[in-house]
Amino acid sequence: MTFVKEKDFVEISFVARIKESKQIFDLTDEEQAKKEGLYEKGHAHFGPKIICIGQGQVILGLDKTLVGKTVGESFSVDIKPEEAFGKKDLKLVKVIPTSVLLKQDIRPYPGLQIEAPGMTGTIRTVSSGRTTVDFNHPLAGKEVLYEVKILRIVHDDKEKIEGLLLSLLHLHKEECAVTIEDKNATLTFKNKIQEEAKEFLKSKMKELLPSLQLSFA
Repeated sequence: MTFVKEKDFVEISFVARIKESKQIFDLTDEEQAKKEGLYEKGHAHFGPKIICIGQGQVILGLDKTLVGKTVGESFSVDIKPEEAFGKKDLKLVKVIPTSVLLKQDIRPYPGLQIEAPGMTGTIRTVSSGRTTVDFNHPLAGKEVLYEVKILRIVHDDKEKIEGLLLSLLHLHKEECAVTIEDKNATLTFKNKIQEEAKEFLKSKMKELLPSLQLSFA
């Protein structure tokens, strides 16, 4: 029997729901996504996820729960807002003059998402020349339920790197080629990425995969 511990790389499948409504907001199975009406061709990648335990690559409540579980185990876990997407912070609900948005070619309506430096906001109300924008995470304040299966411990270094690329930089396999030879890992990106992102990835690999030397083609 193999137990999961911190800094293990594991492959998991899951369905994540808002506990109160049972609405699915994330899942790994493509066929289930189609059945639930959540599948849009070309807009999502499905399949089991490879994560490194204890590295914040999933929400805190799930990350903590995975430690000590066994390979092959299926389980459900309720996660309070504090260890999911955070409590609602009223300071992140802003009232903005509608004219300011119109000058930026934004025609506000409830439900529209807008971008601000380092944040994404959702418009809640539009009235009397004022627009209320909520910069909390859309699931802030929600208790969530995860149904999880631990598929395997990942030992292959290439798979570990691909997992880090997805978790840290949101890059999928087709967006970066990974080659490993004599403990030298080379990454070739399909599109240019920022130097800061490369340095961040390099520092995490040095911590989690210290036996590998990383370079970029």
